[in-house]
This record gives sequence, C-alpha cells and structure tokens, in this order.
Amino acid sequence: MNEQITLLAQLAAIDMRLDELHDELGDLPREVKALELAVRDRLSAVEATKAKIDEIEQLRGTGHVTMQEMHDKEVKLADQQFQVKNNREFDAITKELEHIKQERSTLEDRIRTASVSEENLQATLDRSQAEYDEAKGRLQDKVAELEQLTGESNVELKKYIAMRLRVIAKLDDTLEAEYERIRTFHREATVPIKRDSCSGCYSAIPSQRIMEMKHNRDRMYTCENCGRILVTEDVAIETENAVEEGNV
Repeated sequence: MNEQITLLAQLAAIDMRLDELHDELGDLPREVKALELAVRDRLSAVEATKAKIDEIEQLRGTGHVTMQEMHDKEVKLADQQFQVKNNREFDAITKELEHIKQERSTLEDRIRTASVSEENLQATLDRSQAEYDEAKGRLQDKVAELEQLTGESNVELKKYIAMRLRVIAKLDDTLEAEYERIRTFHREATVPIKRDSCSGCYSAIPSQRIMEMKHNRDRMYTCENCGRILVTEDVAIETENAVEEGNV
C-alpha cells in the first residue's frame, strides 16, 4: 500500500501539470468540439434534404412511366367494354377503369405536390449548404488555432500523458476508481498536509492522525472535511521531485 499511496500522489502531481497545460488552451478544445457537432448536424441536414429531393426525382421518373402504363391499361379496358357478353362483365371492367383513373389522379396530385415541395426543398438545401460551409470554415479556423497552441505544448503533454499511463498501470484499480471519484468533486484529489492542515480545504488535521500517517504508510487517509486523499509533506516533496525529473 505504501507504494500505492506514493502512486496516488504521483498521479495527482501529473494531473495537476496536465490541467495546467489544458488550461493554457482555454475554451478552444470545447469550442472545437461544439463546432464539430454543429458541422455534423448541418451535414446531416444537407444529406437529409438531398435524400428528399432524390425521392421526388425518383417519384417523377417512375411516376410518368406508371401513368403511361395506367393510360395504356385504360385504353385496353375501354376497348374490352365493347366486347363484353353481359352486364356483369361490363360492370367489372367499369369498376376497374374507375379504380385506375382514381390511382392515376392520385399519382398526378403526388407528382404535382412533389414539384412544389422540390422548390421549397431546394431553397432549404441551399440554406443548409451555406450554413454547413460556414460552420466547416469556422471549425477549420479553430482547429488550426488549437493545433498551433497544442503544438507548442505537445512535447509536455506527451511526456505527462506517458507518465500518467505508467502510474495507472501500477495503481490498484479500486484506488484509481476512488481517486477519479474524488476528482469529480475536487480538481486536486490528493493533497499534502501543510502546517498540520489539509492543503485542499485548510481544515486542521489532528496531530495524532498525522503521526499515524507517518508510521502507517500502508493505509490511505482522507480529509474528514473535504474527502481528499491526504499524504504527508515528505511524500509530496519526493513525488514532486520524481515527477519533475520524470522518474515515475
């Protein structure tokens, strides 16, 4: 556990440096992600509108063929009306003719309505395409800005990310989970005791407890007030030096 407590202290020190590097980027990463979502949404809108226009064009193409087939069938049935042998056959053909005419009328209405819709959809497509192009341009500008900043600190980021991975590989999963849980409440999940106080919330730590921590280095202690993981100052100093030198 002694090594595990040291690993927790190292993880906290590394995360503090990573947080500082990320802070230098400001809101840029968040802005880039927001713009990425905006670009995807606008692209989806463009593709959805194009799909609707394609459906209309397909309807128009197949619709005219279908209407011609219906017309040919109407002519054929009309000729058959003069060749029937009884009223029952005549009524059946008449009924079928009325059905075909109704279907043809409905199809004509659909094609006519679709043509009007296509004009509206084309206007929507032009607007969506313009919004997509604008969002994409803004995204490219922000990405270029972010790449410039990250390029300047990229070496440091890679160094501390690699160190963090090495520490986590040796850290107990339960302790890592507890550390990450505390990180959701406090940016510094592991803090040293300074002047007999928690350096996270400045609450006093009883002297007896500090003595226990020095003699029982195989146990994890937390601040009773803020819940942060506590380490003694000597462990914190050793950790700072190790992280600074990259010896983790």
